[in-house]
Amino acid sequence: MNNGSAYQMRLLIICKFIVDLLCIPVIFILAYSLKFKIGWVFHRVFLVPFGKVYEDAQVEPYFSFMGLIMVLWIVAFYYSGLYRKFTGLMPLVDEYLTIIKAVSIATIEIMALSFLYKSFPGSRFVMFYAWGLGVLFLFVSRYLFYRIELALLKKGIGAVRTCMIGANEIGQDIAERLILYPSLRLFYVGTFDNKVPETLHFHLRNRFQLLGADQDFQIILDQRIKVIFLAKTTYTSEQLNTLVSFCDEQEIELRMVSDVGMSHPGRLKVLDFDGIACLTYTDQIQPSPVSMMIKRLADIIVSALGLILGSPLFLIVAVLIKIVSPNGPVLYYQERVGKDGRLFNMIKFRTMIPDAEVRTGPVMVNEGKETRYIRFGDFFRKTSIDELPQLINVLNGEMSLVGPRPERPFFVAQFNESIPHFHLRHQMLGGITGWAQVNGRSVLTRKPEHKVKYDLYYIQNWSLSLDIKIIFKTFFVVLAREEAY
Repeated sequence: MNNGSAYQMRLLIICKFIVDLLCIPVIFILAYSLKFKIGWVFHRVFLVPFGKVYEDAQVEPYFSFMGLIMVLWIVAFYYSGLYRKFTGLMPLVDEYLTIIKAVSIATIEIMALSFLYKSFPGSRFVMFYAWGLGVLFLFVSRYLFYRIELALLKKGIGAVRTCMIGANEIGQDIAERLILYPSLRLFYVGTFDNKVPETLHFHLRNRFQLLGADQDFQIILDQRIKVIFLAKTTYTSEQLNTLVSFCDEQEIELRMVSDVGMSHPGRLKVLDFDGIACLTYTDQIQPSPVSMMIKRLADIIVSALGLILGSPLFLIVAVLIKIVSPNGPVLYYQERVGKDGRLFNMIKFRTMIPDAEVRTGPVMVNEGKETRYIRFGDFFRKTSIDELPQLINVLNGEMSLVGPRPERPFFVAQFNESIPHFHLRHQMLGGITGWAQVNGRSVLTRKPEHKVKYDLYYIQNWSLSLDIKIIFKTFFVVLAREEAY
C-alpha cells in the first residue's frame, strides 16, 4: 500500500470512528424514547401491561453513564474488527456481518454491567431497541462510506496504480479481478505486451489498455506504476533480472505469477516450506463433510421458507403462462448433471414455446437474439423468475442454493473432452446461482473454459459466508438485469 492509499485508509477509519461516537448517544436516546412511546401505546390504547410507564421519559440515567457506554461500544467495535480493511467479494457484506457481531457484543456488555451494578440503567427494552437501532445506523453509515470509497477507488484515487506484463490468459485473469474488486486497492492501469490479444475476458472488453512493449520502463515511470504483475511465461533470465533491478531502484513491487495454476485451476495452494515458496497439488478440492452438512441444513431451511413465502408469486406466474401459452405445461423439466455425475430433472417455469428444441436439438442460450420465448417469457428469464421452482430441487437434495450451475448431459460430454478438469465441478451439488453467475451471468454460459475457473475456485474456497455474499450479489445482479437473456 503506497502513502496515498495508506493515508486514505487512516482518514476513512478516523471518519468512521467519529461518526460512531456521534451515533451512540443518539441511538440510546431514540431507544429509550421508543420504549417509552411503545409502552405508552400498549398501556393507554390497548390496555396491555408493558412494564412501568412514566409520564415523562427519564433518559437522564443514560446520560449519566453515556461516557462509559460509548467506551464499551467503541471497544467492542474495535475488537470485533469493525475498523479493519474489508476487501474481496462484496466487502460491504463482510462489514455488515461484523457490525451485527460488534453491536451484539456491545449490547451484552451493557446488559452484564446492569446486572452487576444496580445503579447502571439497563432496561431490557432499551437494550433491544438500542441493538436494532445500532445495527441500522451503522448499516446506513457504512453503506454511505462504502459508496464514496468505491467511487474514489474506481477512479484510482487512494488505490495503488498497477499494471500487467503479459496479455495471456493468466494476465487477463488478474486484470479482471482488479477491475471486479476495487476494494483490493489495486487500480488496473493497463497491460504491457507486443499486441492486443485476439480474445478478451468478459470484464476486460471495455477496460483493456495496451501500454506498450514488455520492457518499456519509461512508460512505467510515466504512469506512476507501483505494482507490476509479471504474467508472461516467455521471459528470459536476463529480462527478468533487468526487470527486478529496475523495480528495486524505483521501489516498485513485483509480483511474479506461475502459469502452472492455469493448467490446474482450483487445485493448487501456495505453501511456505521453511522460507521456500511451493505450489502444492491436490486431487480433492471438495469441502469437508461437516461443511457440507451445514450447507445442506441452510439449503433446507431457506428453500422451505422460499417455497412457502413465494407461493403467491408462483401461482401468478403459473396463471400467466397458462393464459399466454395454453398448449404447453407450466413447468419445464430439463435433465441436468448433478453431484458425482448423477442425472436429475431441473425444474423451471416454461418461458419458451412448446417443443422449442425439436428441430435444433440442445442449444445454448442465444445472446439477446432469442425468438422462441412466449409472451412474458423474456421477462421471466431476465429477472430469473423462471428459476424459482428449483427451490423444489434444493429441498429434494438434487441442487443447492449456491454452487456450480448444472449443465445438460449433452454439453457435459463435450466439455469433459475439451476442457481439462471440467469434471471436478461435479464434486459439489449444482446451484441455482453461483460464483460464475455473479461474475458474468449468462455470458459465461457460452464460455465454459472461463466458467470452470470460477466453479473450481468456489468449491475450494467454500464457506457459509461466501454463499451469503453470492446470494446478496445475485439479488443485485438480477435486479439490474446484468447480462441476462
